[in-house]
Amino acid sequence: MTNHTPLAHLLETAGINLGNSCTLYPDLHQEGDSGLPMLLIENPLGRAVIALQGAHLMSFQPTGQREMLWISPRCALQTGQPIRAGIPLCLPWFGPGPDGKSLHGFARTTEWTPLEAEVMENGATRLVMGLAGDKSFCALWPHAFEFGLEIEVGSTLKLTMHVKNQDTEAAPLAFAFHTYLAVPDVSKARVSGLEGTIYIDKTDNFARRQQAGEVTISTPTDRNYIDVAARQSVHSGAGSVNIDSDANCCIVWNAWTNDKNMADLGEGNHVGYLCVERGDVAERSVMLPPGGHYTTCLTLAY
Repeated sequence: MTNHTPLAHLLETAGINLGNSCTLYPDLHQEGDSGLPMLLIENPLGRAVIALQGAHLMSFQPTGQREMLWISPRCALQTGQPIRAGIPLCLPWFGPGPDGKSLHGFARTTEWTPLEAEVMENGATRLVMGLAGDKSFCALWPHAFEFGLEIEVGSTLKLTMHVKNQDTEAAPLAFAFHTYLAVPDVSKARVSGLEGTIYIDKTDNFARRQQAGEVTISTPTDRNYIDVAARQSVHSGAGSVNIDSDANCCIVWNAWTNDKNMADLGEGNHVGYLCVERGDVAERSVMLPPGGHYTTCLTLAY
């Protein structure tokens, strides 16, 4: 029987399939799990998987290239649980929330709605996901809002984040594309494009330092780089990934041997990823006036 629901019709017009994480990622589920609804985009230029929960990019693979994003073999694909994989959206705060807990906001654990979908003239697929609520939506962030994520899947991946404060009061906002890049061995990976930049070292009492040379990983690493260049590149044994954004900050994170203390990461699994995230955090977070807009974009390419 043909599915005539508005969502099904919207997705069908752009060649997007609605699936389930139990089918797409069976190794991450136990018997009886219901899984999460996920969208599968496949076009001549590339492939991507997006979870409705969090408008979460799980996978991006340009045609003829390797998978760019990393999925923890221990991640939870359960309703309301953060997904340690791909590109979580840290929104509307980054790090601990106003309660000192509630890490990285509510957007990544809330189901978003597909609003627009189309095949673009260049053959890429464009999808817009939305999330909106009034000031009762989250007691820790009591503001009426509209969030929108525009996703373009082609030979490159482009994400554009839109935030509108629909409230009558100003709203504090921090945001990051929490990107997990797949690398063969993080100890041999290098990040260029941050040389000479000041960073906040969260592993050393938030000390401020200046980056000397390229970034390498040999210990637990959690750094907020402030006022960065538009491009960073991650170089590994599998090649290089270019990261372009108009956001002000770059966060570099790897748990290193602390992975054993994280149930959804697991001992030894830090080797396979490097988080190089773009966003506006710390002193570059913003205060959105009533009716104010915030927009930032990210492009990932080989």
